[in-house]
Amino acid sequence: MRRSCATLAGWLAHGAGLSLVLMMLHVTLDVLLKYFFKLPIPGTAEVVAAYYMIGVVFLPLAYIEVHGRPIMVELFYDRLPQRLQAPLDVLGSALSLGFYAFLAWQSTKMACAALESGEYIDGLWQVVVWPSRFLIPSGLLLACAAMLLRLAVLLQGGRAGHGGDCAEPL
Repeated sequence: MRRSCATLAGWLAHGAGLSLVLMMLHVTLDVLLKYFFKLPIPGTAEVVAAYYMIGVVFLPLAYIEVHGRPIMVELFYDRLPQRLQAPLDVLGSALSLGFYAFLAWQSTKMACAALESGEYIDGLWQVVVWPSRFLIPSGLLLACAAMLLRLAVLLQGGRAGHGGDCAEPL
């Protein structure tokens, strides 16, 4: 299960990287065409906002959790004894799981509504955006799976990696 989650998380992280590269190329080409040939690419802003940015933000969430690299504020945590850190790790992971699950549930409802309505953005061109709405719950659901694995490791007495040390990545 760990290996499957890590593999899928890696593929989604690669998808996020691809989204970033495509966004860079799309915007660069739009700027070049706009300023040198007065031929902007219609719908660039809409495609960037509806597809590329969503992919860049939501697809790598599971990868971040699998490798123990979420943003953490450890102002007092590092000064606590190990016996107090372990319950805080469990609490933090459980709260993160709840947060990801709530967001996944809400975004799934929104994605299904977008699918039913055939959601699109109307501009110079109509840009169909309902498919991109499913990237959000996909990334969040896999992040939930990563958090479940982290909780299993923590509840069995293991230690999930934090920040840069990544003691025991999932």
